[in-house]
Amino acid sequence: MKHLLTLILAVISLSAYSVANSNGVDPMRDIEDRAAAGDPVAIIALRDSAECGDPRAMNFLGFLYWQGMGTRLDQDSALYFLREAASKGDAKASANLGHLLITGAETLQPDTVEALKLLDFAASRRSSAAIRELADYFDRHPGDSAYAATLKLIGDVYSHGFILPYNYRKALEYYDRAAQLGDTVAVRIIREHREIFPDDIK
Repeated sequence: MKHLLTLILAVISLSAYSVANSNGVDPMRDIEDRAAAGDPVAIIALRDSAECGDPRAMNFLGFLYWQGMGTRLDQDSALYFLREAASKGDAKASANLGHLLITGAETLQPDTVEALKLLDFAASRRSSAAIRELADYFDRHPGDSAYAATLKLIGDVYSHGFILPYNYRKALEYYDRAAQLGDTVAVRIIREHREIFPDDIK
């Protein structure tokens, strides 16, 4: 009886969310906030959405399970939902899973190759978290290989001071690395820079 009442309340709450959405409010954000605070009705709604294949719900539920925030700590379930969301093309899930795989954890072996693929995908969708993660990684591991487009994107970010602080020298460094891997725009940028400042790039 108690479980049935909870489900009824969940339906009523979701109806209210639908009305709120018609007024320009993001209903999922409210569900996410309430689930993170431990609201059982919101957690049920979020879990139902995740189990129905909603990648946004999968990503956030995975985050909650990994942190034990608003629900039990369950890192196996966290990884399951994050992988499912990433497989559906969710950039936030790809960035979150990439972060976990690149850093590792007590219950998770690092997998740099898979992490870089996930972060590269998320960065191509302009995920700020993924771009920061990749820039930090390649600053620490300059010899590691990467997609040319990813390195060129990091160069753009440093060049424009968007997401990462403006850094002219780092922008040139990443453009040069991207050019060496064949990115045609980076090749042109480096060529033109050398024509104007021939001694600036070794």
